[in-house]
Amino acid sequence: MTAKLTPKQEAFARAYVETGNASEAYRMAYPRAKNWKSEAVNVAASRLLANAKVSLRVEELGSSRESVHGETAE
Repeated sequence: MTAKLTPKQEAFARAYVETGNASEAYRMAYPRAKNWKSEAVNVAASRLLANAKVSLRVEELGSSRESVHGETAE
């Protein structure tokens, strides 16, 4: 069972799986961060990825994406 994430955490996880870039995903999920310095966004994105619930969700989304792409490639 997946742990409950906030809507922004879920948006971050999905954006991270799509882009592969934590800073870009953070800016997409947290629009206020678009005006932040790159270093601040990097730190915030890193902290969010270190969150156990978020990292588990990223892992779940990544593995489901791989299985979908794997099925279509065959």
